[in-house]
Amino acid sequence: MSSAPVAWQWGDVDASDHGERTCLTHRRADAELWVNEGRLRRGAGYAGADSAVRQELARVGAILRLRQRGRYLVHAAGVVDQHGRAWLLSGDSGSGKSTLAYALARAGWTVLGDDGVLIGRDGAGLVAHAWRDPLRVSQQLADAFPEIDDDALRPAAGDPRNRVAMRMRGARSAPVAGLVLIERGTRFEFAPAAPVTALAALVRQSPWVILGDAYARPHLDLLRHAAAQRVFHLRHTSAELHSLATVLLGALA
Repeated sequence: MSSAPVAWQWGDVDASDHGERTCLTHRRADAELWVNEGRLRRGAGYAGADSAVRQELARVGAILRLRQRGRYLVHAAGVVDQHGRAWLLSGDSGSGKSTLAYALARAGWTVLGDDGVLIGRDGAGLVAHAWRDPLRVSQQLADAFPEIDDDALRPAAGDPRNRVAMRMRGARSAPVAGLVLIERGTRFEFAPAAPVTALAALVRQSPWVILGDAYARPHLDLLRHAAAQRVFHLRHTSAELHSLATVLLGALA
């Protein structure tokens, strides 16, 4: 196993630097995955580890690999409207990203990601790329979405939010039209947000930007570019679940 000091951690994954290579080690299984020049290579203990461990290592490895290619993961949901424009819904865990993404998908929008989206440049523009996680919605929302109260749908074991995976139409990529900073509230509010507010929120939801490597500066520059897009702050209640598409489209009208 790698003997180099741990440079940073993500969940149960430790990362150590070895020149141009990064070794990812899963603490619970002593399994390794190496990232080298945009490629992933299995290390000691990887083949014998269970699927959950391999998935965690592969997820972190993919984030680093894509980062080296100019695509950066943001903790956000991503949806594409009927005009082919991507919207990023950014917020802390529990803020309603998945719920709002599902509501928009039911209105005919396509999904780039539930809990993560990749962003990158396309010339002078900003593009969002899919990050394939299942779209999970709490069964407690059955009053708003009756179809999720289905005996065939089973929440993941140990999920305190009782969420079920829903199959929705996906998108691969789209130019970014707007960023929505979301939080739950007791009354509805939707208003433009300042770029400095947007940048602070994006840094919070994209912690990989603090890694002290060659990709940190272009990562931060891209977040600055994203913060300069059309940015809105949304405080939402359950009453807006079926009207959000109209609200967002109206913002760009």
